[in-house]
Amino acid sequence: MLKYFLFALATFPALNWAAETLPVSPEQRTALGIESAPVTAATNSLGLEAIAKVVLPPASVRVVAAPADGLITALLYQAGEPVERGQKLVSLSSPELVDAQRQYVQANLKHRLASDTASRDQRLAAQGLIAQNTWLLTKNEVDLTRADLEAAEKNIRLLGSKPGNEGAEIHLTSPIDGWILETLVEPGQQVEAPAALVKIGDLHRLGLEIPLTPAQASAVQAGQTVEVEGSTANATIRALQPILDMAQNVIARADLKQTDTRLHPGQSVKVKLQGAAETGSTLNIPSSGLAWVGDKAYVFVETETGYTPTPVTSVNQSGTQTSVSGLAANSRIAIKGVAALKAKWQEAGE
Repeated sequence: MLKYFLFALATFPALNWAAETLPVSPEQRTALGIESAPVTAATNSLGLEAIAKVVLPPASVRVVAAPADGLITALLYQAGEPVERGQKLVSLSSPELVDAQRQYVQANLKHRLASDTASRDQRLAAQGLIAQNTWLLTKNEVDLTRADLEAAEKNIRLLGSKPGNEGAEIHLTSPIDGWILETLVEPGQQVEAPAALVKIGDLHRLGLEIPLTPAQASAVQAGQTVEVEGSTANATIRALQPILDMAQNVIARADLKQTDTRLHPGQSVKVKLQGAAETGSTLNIPSSGLAWVGDKAYVFVETETGYTPTPVTSVNQSGTQTSVSGLAANSRIAIKGVAALKAKWQEAGE
C-alpha cells in the first residue's frame, strides 16, 4: 500500500498526503527515545563548506615583454621578490633603438626646416612676392613633417626609451605593484620581440576555485560571501563554471582580496559559502530531524496527539544544521527517534 501511496505522490505532488498524524503517546515517546525541538528562523541560509584552491586570476597578472629584438644585459629581480610600479626590471640592448633615435633626429630636422620655410613663405606671400598657393603648400609640408616627428617619438617611447637619449639600452619597468612570479630569460640571452621576459602578479587580488556538486551549486549564486578558514580575507562569488569538470563538479569562481600575503596561489584552503538572505520562509533544523524517502525529505511535526509527517525542501546543509522550507515558523519537530517514527509511518501505510 505504501508503494502505491508513494507512486500516487509522485503522480500528484500537490496532494497533502502527509497530513495524517501518527498517534504517539507519552509512554511511547519515552520508550522510543523521541525528542522534539522548535525550528529556528534563518536570516541567512546555512553555509556550504568545501575545500577550495587559491588561484591567481589573469586580471592580476602582467607580462613584461621585449619591445624589440636585442640582448638581455641586466635582470634585476628574481621570482618571489616584491616590486613597485615603475621600478626597473630588465635592461635590453637593441640596435632597433639606435635606428629609432636616428629616425627621430631626421624627422625633427625636417620639421624644423619645413617650419622655417613656411614662415618665410608666409612673409613673402603677405608682401605679394610669391603666390598664396605656394605658402599653402609649404604650410601643408609642416603638418606632414609634424606627423612624422610625432610617429618617431611614439616609436621610441614604445621601445621603452625617450627621444634624445643616447645609447642602445632599453630599460623595462614594472607596470604594477606586485611580486615577481617568474623570470623567463637570463642575462646574455638574445631575444626577439615580443618575447615574454618577466611575469608579475598582484598577490593582494587572488581568486578561489571551489568544487561543488550540482546540487550544492544550485543554491549558490554570484554575489555570495565566502569565508576562508584561518584568514581574515573574504571572497565573493563571481561566477559558476557552466561545464562540469572531470570529477563531475561545478567550479564556483570567487574574487578574493587580502591585505597581507598569507594565502598563496596553488594553496588548498577550507571555505564556507554564506547563503543569500532569505525572506523568512527558510528555517533551520537539526539535520537529525530529516527523514528521507527516496530523494524527498520529510520531518515529523509534533502535535498534541503525536507527529505529522511533513514534506520539506532542503535548501542547504552545513554540518549538523540544515536550512529547509515548507514548515510553519512555530513548528516543533522530532530530532531524536526519527528512525522509529519513520518505521511507524511505514507500518501505517502498509
